[in-house]
Amino acid sequence: MTMDAEASPPLEVRARIGRPPRVSTAQIVATALDIGLETVTFRQIAERLGVAQATLYRHVHNRDELVRLAAFELTLARRLPSVAQEHWSQLAARYAESLFQAFVAEPQLITELLKGRLGPHAELDVLEDFIGVIARHGFDAEAAAALFHAIGMLSIGAASGAIGLKASIAGGEPWSQRMRMTLDERDDDELPQVRAVFGKAPLQSLLVDWRRNLQFLLSGIAQARGEALPEYAGHPQPVRRSRT
Repeated sequence: MTMDAEASPPLEVRARIGRPPRVSTAQIVATALDIGLETVTFRQIAERLGVAQATLYRHVHNRDELVRLAAFELTLARRLPSVAQEHWSQLAARYAESLFQAFVAEPQLITELLKGRLGPHAELDVLEDFIGVIARHGFDAEAAAALFHAIGMLSIGAASGAIGLKASIAGGEPWSQRMRMTLDERDDDELPQVRAVFGKAPLQSLLVDWRRNLQFLLSGIAQARGEALPEYAGHPQPVRRSRT
């Protein structure tokens, strides 16, 4: 046996020499979410995973597809667990919170939504799951779907407001400060209703207190069903009809 033969690595080792590191689409998406969709680049993902950018493009063709895949992943994470002892309103509130947090964490999703790029493929899976869980609490499919979409509109709208509020604070001009300045610029007898509202609560809390509005929504649905919402920590008391 020659020295060269003795120095050669085993066949299975030689087969691996020069092979690029393996990476999966799931790894790429997870890394993008970890970095943050708003600023992530393919170069950052490649450096984090230790692969060439060309390797990434074998799995994800462009940034738009990356965002759609990430949105799909976040959508699946919002699947509603079935907890028999929980009231339907608690399940709905938990879903609303997860939706709100997902969009606040990834503002890029708002941009993609406005551009019509977040398709229904993953959303339909979540809707199917939501209807199945809520239906166990006496809702028909149509009512459950209406609740699903109402929660979506409220939560995504609230997330957009929270993202804008955060950006205004980061820019050194919080909304509360700018709105106070605007009121000061007006005559004292202008906007009396607005002044009355802002005088009763901190302006910032009025802008971001979306959970109270969620409770109003759920309370109205409960009243239409002839029931009362349970009282549970962290949420305002349900709205009750007067007995006049």
